[in-house]
Amino acid sequence: MEHIERIARLYPPLMRGMGRLRALVHEGMDLTYNQYKTLLTIADRDACSLGDLARDLEVAMSSASQMVERLVGQGLVEREQDAANRRQVVIRLTPSGRDLIDELQQGILSGYEKVLARLPESDQEDLVRSFETIARILDKLT
Repeated sequence: MEHIERIARLYPPLMRGMGRLRALVHEGMDLTYNQYKTLLTIADRDACSLGDLARDLEVAMSSASQMVERLVGQGLVEREQDAANRRQVVIRLTPSGRDLIDELQQGILSGYEKVLARLPESDQEDLVRSFETIARILDKLT
């Protein structure tokens, strides 16, 4: 029970800290976190349908459609007909969208590097191993 209580106490400040780190990375960029997640999801797939995007983001089709529309308006995403199925629309990043994702990813890595630099090497390894374990456990829950 003690471990559960410690996790419960640590969770809120950990999430606040991660939120501050995320805010620093996104500072000065005209992009919400949900837009970033959308761009990252599209980038991971290279190209996807609206249905695939909505499913991956776990949002309604209408929400995914609105998000894509905003990103198209910003020149970060483009829609095109699927060559294999002309009724299907494929969504992919524009070169500007790809550049923005690359820039944001570099910012995130830099932020993590600053956090890890405050720890001795052995603690860094322990932290990374713990995150890997947590990710594995959470992946099995969903």
